[in-house]
Order: sequence, then structure tokens, then C-alpha cells
Amino acid sequence: MGISMVPGTFLARNAGHVKDCKRGLILGRQKMHLRQRRLTRFLQVMNGMGFPFTESTLTQEDGFSEAFFKGLGYPEIEAMDFTDAEGAQHVHDLNLPCPKALHGKFDLVIDGGTSEHIFHIGTALDTCHQLLKPGGVMMSFVACDGWFGHGFFQTGPDVPWRYWHHARGYEMLEVSIVSRKEPGRIIPIHDPTGQPRGGERALSGPHMIVYACRKPLKAPPYRMPVQGHYTEADHV
Repeated sequence: MGISMVPGTFLARNAGHVKDCKRGLILGRQKMHLRQRRLTRFLQVMNGMGFPFTESTLTQEDGFSEAFFKGLGYPEIEAMDFTDAEGAQHVHDLNLPCPKALHGKFDLVIDGGTSEHIFHIGTALDTCHQLLKPGGVMMSFVACDGWFGHGFFQTGPDVPWRYWHHARGYEMLEVSIVSRKEPGRIIPIHDPTGQPRGGERALSGPHMIVYACRKPLKAPPYRMPVQGHYTEADHV
């Protein structure tokens, strides 16, 4: 995925959480996905959120998104991809374990719609965790429903809550779903642990799940995540 209205407004909402970050990394170098009509609306929304972008300060000739991140106050963003065809600084297959030389090197890691395309998605999430310094911020915007055939997977609420929060001990800063057709309607998603049928819900049309969380300064003992509706609330 690239940066369109849903990911863009999510990144803007959470810009305050990364103001002290010095080094960031994104999985897959992201392009701005905004045709002219949507670009005009996007600029209006950004200005309304306090980010005074113009078309010239938002867009760059190669179509990528570094100018957007800079305008939001994010740190310089490096990219990791399985090829350097789009200028990624770090070439790595996310199906494989994280190179130890990169463990704990980043204050911010962003999954920009990449993990859903990785067959060994659990390894990719573990890599994101390993890349982060203690206290670092993890962000993600990925397909959650209505994107049949887009990737290997569509992500549910158990990934942010059961993996990042319960298994890894992260503080959840935002967990929401947003419809592609109604990008201004943000639906908070609560912890599915112990809920009947977990976090199941019926959705109509393509939705994305967006979440931001902070790595603990001291890692708790790791426990393999189990989906919320298979776990008794007093055994989490």
C-alpha cells in the first residue's frame, strides 16, 4: 500500500508520539497514492489537522512519501524491502529472521501495508519488534476486511491486542478500523480478550486496521499469542 487518506490521517493523528524519535524505518518505501481530486481533499484535511501542506511541499518528483513524513515532524525514514529497486536502504526478506546487526536500531518502525504480503507474517512482526529500541513506537496500517486477494492475509484485532499488547507488553496508543469509503469515520477497536467470539464483527466494503503502540522499556516474558476468544480472561 501507499499513503492515501486513511494512512495519511492516521500518521498525522499520531505524529505527537514520534516527536522525540531520531531514526525511523518503514517496511517497503511508500508512494503517495493521491489523484488530483483526492489530493485537493487531502490537503484540506491536513491543513485542518494543523499541518500546512501545499501541493509543492507534499509531493515529490519520484512520487514517494519522504516529504510527507518530514512535514509531519517524523524522523528521517529509511526503508526495508526484499529488493533495492525502489531505493530501500535495507534489503531483507521479511520471511526470514531479522539481521542481528539491526536489532534495537530504530525509534520508529512502520508497517505500511507490507506484512499482509509476507507469507511468514509472524516472522515479519517479530522483526518489527526486534528492530525497535526500548521505548520505540510501532505503527501499522494494513487491510483488515474487504480486500479479498490483495495479500496473503487480512489483519484482525488480535494482532495489535494479543501479539503487541499481551505477548510483547506494548502500550497501545491507538487501535482503530477505518472504511476506505468513509475515511473520516474512525472506529476504536477494544481488546478482544475474553469477549464472546473475540473481536468478530461484520463489515461492509474495504476497511483498514490502523494501530500505534510503544515498546516497553523492559521486556516482559514472551508468551506465544493466542486469539482472544480462545483465552480465558483470567489466564492472559
